[in-house]
Amino acid sequence: MAFGEGPLSFPPLVEAAETLFVPVAIRNNVEGYEQQVLERYDEPAWNNPVVRFLDARGADLIARRDGVYDLGGVAGRMVAALDAAGRPVPGWFAAAVADAGGGEVAVADFAMF
Repeated sequence: MAFGEGPLSFPPLVEAAETLFVPVAIRNNVEGYEQQVLERYDEPAWNNPVVRFLDARGADLIARRDGVYDLGGVAGRMVAALDAAGRPVPGWFAAAVADAGGGEVAVADFAMF
């Protein structure tokens, strides 16, 4: 599943990204300013998506990790970044993350008369 079809298709996570953070997309395969940003953060060109959480000075709030493409992983890192910044995790976001389960969805079949 593509990153945009996974975590970025969960409306509460998108809402949190838009209201609790300042989202910035840096393409990893273009020259110019975006290439300079990649070099500043030692990000390789043509890399898979990496979500970083930076403070106002541009320093990492939490350690960089790649390969985090699932809802639980991204949401958990958002919570950790808020904690690291000394900001509260809103109840609506915590409830949405808990409700989503943050992992594989179990399937159950129920039958009734």
